[in-house]
Amino acid sequence: LARKELERQEFERQELARKELERQELARQELARQELERQELARQELARQELERQELEKQELARQELERQELARQELARQELERQELERNQQATPQPTPESTATPTPAPVTPAASPSNFFFAGDTNRDGQINQQDEAGKEQWSLSSGALISFNDRNNDRGKIPTWKQTKVMVPRRAAMLSQVNLTLSENFKTSQLFITADSIASPHISVFQKTGDGWQPVDISGAKPLVFSTNIVLGVEAKQFADRNWNGTVNLKATALNNGQEIASTTIQMGVSPWMIAPNTAPVTEVQVSDRGAVNSEFISQLKQAVEPTGAKVKIIQGDRTWMQDTQKNGYVQLPEKSEIRQFNVALKSNSEPEKNPPVKSTQDRDLKVVKIGNPRSLDPVSQWSDGYGNLQVTPPIPGHPMGRVYYGNSGNASFNPEVLDFIQAQRIQGPPVDIDTSWLLTRQVDEIINFIPTQTPGQYVMAIASPEAGVKLLEELEGRGYGDVAINRGLSTQTTVSAALKNRALIQHNLYLQNQKLNPIIEKLKREFLLGDDQIVQVPVMFGYSGYAWWPNMVNSVPVNGKLLVSNPRGPMIDGVDYTQERLRQLLLPAGVSVSFLDDRYYQELKGNVQSATNTVRKPEERPFWQSLPNNY
Repeated sequence: LARKELERQEFERQELARKELERQELARQELARQELERQELARQELARQELERQELEKQELARQELERQELARQELARQELERQELERNQQATPQPTPESTATPTPAPVTPAASPSNFFFAGDTNRDGQINQQDEAGKEQWSLSSGALISFNDRNNDRGKIPTWKQTKVMVPRRAAMLSQVNLTLSENFKTSQLFITADSIASPHISVFQKTGDGWQPVDISGAKPLVFSTNIVLGVEAKQFADRNWNGTVNLKATALNNGQEIASTTIQMGVSPWMIAPNTAPVTEVQVSDRGAVNSEFISQLKQAVEPTGAKVKIIQGDRTWMQDTQKNGYVQLPEKSEIRQFNVALKSNSEPEKNPPVKSTQDRDLKVVKIGNPRSLDPVSQWSDGYGNLQVTPPIPGHPMGRVYYGNSGNASFNPEVLDFIQAQRIQGPPVDIDTSWLLTRQVDEIINFIPTQTPGQYVMAIASPEAGVKLLEELEGRGYGDVAINRGLSTQTTVSAALKNRALIQHNLYLQNQKLNPIIEKLKREFLLGDDQIVQVPVMFGYSGYAWWPNMVNSVPVNGKLLVSNPRGPMIDGVDYTQERLRQLLLPAGVSVSFLDDRYYQELKGNVQSATNTVRKPEERPFWQSLPNNY
């Protein structure tokens, strides 16, 4: 009895010590959360101030441009009045005698500038052709109207120096990528010199070419060298980079005619780079990419092909690439107008980390895929080393107020997703501003571990799957309540145990309930607010997390929608009457949405603390409807 009493006292002492440690840990986590909230509020305030400053700068530039255009218009009107007055004087003056012509003083030709005899425009209305209809609105560009420029990185990921920093202008590698601008003149300008100039901010970031009998020739846009004269001049414009933190992506091009050094006509157009966009997980898939790891993932690849190929997509097996394909690059696209259709180009953002081990992954479906590096590599601590992986950069389907979707990313506090890439997203002005999600508690710090948008059978409709540790705990309690406490969970994994043993691990259970209350529930409320989601659009998927923030059993949220099918990690749940209980729970949750599920054996990836989406990458079809038709006017 004395021994048992001592054991009881020792147990109580250990239990009190454990509870005290838990209390201290919860207090520490709460303080850390409050500090992160404070830092986030400060960051948001700085971002708001920066946006206000940029908006004021933009308004000031627009005001100056309008003033300049008004002065130019007044000057042209004055010149026109002078010309008309000169013609009237010449008609009223008697014919000169031979004596009076002994010392002639010829007057310079001063043609009038009007749309009919000095036409300068690109495809302002984006109908794929250039005509008089493109005069209206050509001086003010927006995402919804105005001539578009294509990004055309001639380095194609090979050069060490960014294209826009190179001073030598080369002949365009692919003329089809040039955005055409026409300068059409009357015969009155035959004795004039013609110049094309660009505003100083945009000049380093674009190239202009003139189409001549000898092919496309570079145009001097500093105003030092005139064009090759023609009454029908065809120009091609390309951007050396997308809009980013250093350039808003727009350029003011001015065409000027000089006669005897005097400006006799001029007009300006504003053009903008077509923005880079990410296709959401709800878009159709053309290709699924996976790295060949040898025997350890051969079964996974076999099952991947069996699930993907019937949907019409291809599986591309990459030799010698990273295990986590999702992290290496983010596949996106750009759109440009064409006469009867729309031109789509796949463009991928590539990770800058370990470039020698991280070659760009080209798609077998799209030979025109471009790969662009954004941002400099960062030296992150081991805890935050995965923060910059592209699994941590995702986009929603179209939502109210964001017809092309809205970007979201994981924010781990001290090491959020690469700020240079976030500024790049913001500069595109179409899928931002990005929404940050607290991922400080996850091992990988990546947002695709806990959130996934899944298309339903109804076109344009979707549900959002979110990890739910509370649902994971309830699943175990439900099993024990039905008498299945001795059944194995996490079958075949290093974490294999029984239902009852897991429930007796109170520290694990309390940790997951804490995550639900302190992390996931606030995230859900934020997502409902930012993405305007209804409760019926949210599916809480049972997941449990270990203490360091890894999925304790295979994470079914980290899945890949492919053309009506959802590729999901086999959760290796308890087998009840020959059926995986956890698999069936997911099928029931997704049944109202009509989602077809294929479970893949990703044991190799699970032991490395990742799952199906992290192990793969996808090439998705861009939206068929051009973005400028989806946006409100002057967006």
